[in-house]
Amino acid sequence: MFTSGGKIKAVLHNERALRVFMMALTLAFGVLYVVQVNAASTKGFTVRDLEQTNQDMRQENEKLAAEIDRLRSLASVSERETFLGLIKVNDISYIKAGNGAVALR
Repeated sequence: MFTSGGKIKAVLHNERALRVFMMALTLAFGVLYVVQVNAASTKGFTVRDLEQTNQDMRQENEKLAAEIDRLRSLASVSERETFLGLIKVNDISYIKAGNGAVALR
């Protein structure tokens, strides 16, 4: 009976078994290579799509910030005051509290 080292030597001496083993090993590595390349390319497409989405969102954010600035401008507020029925206050009266204390202990 062969020992484990003896079995390996017997397989190595058998030329046909060695060829089959090498072909199987080459095929296995080829399949693993194709799987890895496919996974890498899929991740590349995903990253590209996410970068494009990020860029689109940044542009939309800039547009919204510009719209906020436009709506907060004095001209925009002045235009909307007549539309909303607001009137301009000319005489402003302030109320003074006694000694300025807000709360007593």
